Amino acid sequence: MFSYELPDGGLRARCYINSEGDIKFDPPVYEQRYTTAVRILEDSRWGHKFKKVVDFGCADMRLLSLLRRVEGIEQILEVDIDEDILRSNKLRAEPLVSDYLKKREGPLRVELLKGSIDASVEQLLNVDAVIALEIIEHLYPKTLENVPKNIFGFMQPKIAIFSTPNSEFNVLFEPLLENGFRHDDHKFEWTRTEFKDWALNICQKYHNYSVAFIGVGDAPPDKKDIGYVTQIAIFARNDLLDRSLTEPFSSEVPVDCDPDADVQYKEIFAVDFPYNRDERSKEQKILDEARYQIDRCRRIDRYFNRDLGVYQVPLTVLKDFIETLGASMQELLAILKENDIEVKGDYIILPEYDEDDLSYRHYDDCYDDEYGLWNDVGCNDDETENDDELGACGGYSHTKDDATYDSEENWD
Repeated sequence: MFSYELPDGGLRARCYINSEGDIKFDPPVYEQRYTTAVRILEDSRWGHKFKKVVDFGCADMRLLSLLRRVEGIEQILEVDIDEDILRSNKLRAEPLVSDYLKKREGPLRVELLKGSIDASVEQLLNVDAVIALEIIEHLYPKTLENVPKNIFGFMQPKIAIFSTPNSEFNVLFEPLLENGFRHDDHKFEWTRTEFKDWALNICQKYHNYSVAFIGVGDAPPDKKDIGYVTQIAIFARNDLLDRSLTEPFSSEVPVDCDPDADVQYKEIFAVDFPYNRDERSKEQKILDEARYQIDRCRRIDRYFNRDLGVYQVPLTVLKDFIETLGASMQELLAILKENDIEVKGDYIILPEYDEDDLSYRHYDDCYDDEYGLWNDVGCNDDETENDDELGACGGYSHTKDDATYDSEENWD
């Protein structure tokens, strides 16, 4: 097990009894479940972005509108056994007008797939995150038995989020349905102990996973002992928790799953969202980012070494920017060397003036209107005692006296 709390103090929700004696939740419990799942995925504690996510038992896909806004997600599989409900809610998977007006920074593909949560199919390979909200209580015993085999034995995601009703809360729901549950399709409803036992048994069999328990839907103040209306288990792969993995990973189908290797989910609909495509190579992105930051630093006085007459920009200035591109400092140094950008020790060395920056031209390199060229003749035809204080066409030079240096405006 591991301990987990939602970031930023958790959800702000309340439970109350209305004038007719019915228990109510604000916001509704389904919204609390969706919001909680998204906040778990967005939690910075994982130090990872989940690129491929599957939403099992997606039904009318109301969670999708939140999922597709999670930074880093590039593929969402909306999976349900009911083909009709997928088709009738297909519009919810399509891009909005705003998606075309303001395009995403990265790709996103949404697929609606008909299939069962216990089927080990190729489409589920390389899934980073599994969401299974309020689905296990709808499963028949054999299907439920195969769920851990498929998810933790075959898929092996980094994180899996399960929710299910807490039957101890049912004392506040009266009357229940004829089957004794909250929904006519429920096959069971577990107490907190039963749910905990189910989850811990999974971790005992699949040693690379640990589990934490939370819930949504508070009970009234005088009923806190019954727990939450919805109980949630968060399974995290141990490497996500900076713990050692005890078993090697394999992309092969486990023998005890006994799936049909040719079985695939039926694709109902698929769509690629518009996004701003960056066709540059990784090396070009690194070089462009480095040049941008270098140019920015040339305008910052604290990086200028007056004794040497050069800018000394710490390599650490580029570190965070380069890491966002998935690059290392070794890659950066190699690219700087290839492009004749000088590095000494921990600093990038820049000349005082960039030869492409006209605002920093020396006064002897003024522009000749007659010939349309820069020449070596000073701008001032008359030699005066003030010539030494002027840069290009009256511009500023760092090499002049302190008064001139201090009067330079800091453009950073």
